[in-house]
Order: sequence, then C-alpha cells, then structure tokens
Amino acid sequence: MNVYQTSSGYRYEQDDWRLDIAHGQSGTAFDVVSLATGGMTFESGANLDRLVALITAAKADAISKGVNWSGT
Repeated sequence: MNVYQTSSGYRYEQDDWRLDIAHGQSGTAFDVVSLATGGMTFESGANLDRLVALITAAKADAISKGVNWSGT
C-alpha cells in the first residue's frame, strides 16, 4: 500500500483502489475509488467498518454458493 499526505488529509493506494480521506469544516469525507470504474463518497458518520464486514460476509457466502467472485 502507498500512503500520501494531501493538502486536506491522506491518500491510500493499493492495486486498483484508492481511498482519499479529507478533513473539512463539516467533518471528514471518504472517497473510495476504483481506478478502473469510478467511486463512491461517504461523509462523517458512515461506518466503513460495517461496509467492509458486509462485503467480506457477502464474498464468503457467494463463494460458498459457487459464485466466481473474481469474475474470471
């Protein structure tokens, strides 16, 4: 993972994903970006840990049901 300090916060990059965390007067913004297809923006109060838990659980369940999660 590569970590950069930006003028408003931090940028994390790994593989084909980027996460920008920006500190603002109204709170913190989280921009999650797939470098191939675009991204999503979350504001303070969004529980990203719960999003990670949902994705992890959905992946495990889908794979157990025979879904090819990698898309290959």
